[in-house]
Amino acid sequence: MLATGLALAVTTAAAQGMGPEVPTQVRTVATGGEWLSPKGGGVLRVVIADEGFEHVHSRLWIEWLTIGERGTPRRTARVLVKELSNGMAVLRLDDRGEAFQGGKIRLRSTHTYSQDTTDITIETGKPGHYRIL
Repeated sequence: MLATGLALAVTTAAAQGMGPEVPTQVRTVATGGEWLSPKGGGVLRVVIADEGFEHVHSRLWIEWLTIGERGTPRRTARVLVKELSNGMAVLRLDDRGEAFQGGKIRLRSTHTYSQDTTDITIETGKPGHYRIL
């Protein structure tokens, strides 16, 4: 019984010192910009994960975060941007200072096969809503 209690205490202490687990495919996590709706507002976050081996491609998620009562962020909504997560492009944020401007997100897309590069702007709306400009 004592050994179990000690093992639990050591495990809990070790877990408190560790950061959150991030999947190895995640290449970029960036927070910035802002969103507003009649029910509130907050900041935006993008998550870019690379997949594949021979032909690497990215998947992109947009998250809408609010700040809770105790100052801790809370995710209000999360969507996969299907139009850019179709296995044909590698996505990146070139300059984080310019990547978020208000409710817009700017990133760069490089086609997996042709290597053509395109600048993309996504306009976000209320949580869970976006459109590619």
